[in-house]
Amino acid sequence: MSAKIHLTGDVHSDDFLNWIAKHAHKLGLVAVKTQSVATGLEVTAQGAEEMLQALALGASLGPESVLVETVTITTDACA
Repeated sequence: MSAKIHLTGDVHSDDFLNWIAKHAHKLGLVAVKTQSVATGLEVTAQGAEEMLQALALGASLGPESVLVETVTITTDACA
């Protein structure tokens, strides 16, 4: 399964990108990419649906250097 996680708020911290990569790896997610977008940060990843949801939840709490206001996750089955 693949997911696109959209985060808004004060999410443009370099250590947040490292935090996401580290936690995604711990959750066994692959093809993890982060992209800064006008409205915040977009994370794409592939893996088990439960682990994708766990990453979204973890990202909503994030490290102290960020303030996540909203999290939107869209999942799709991998072809």
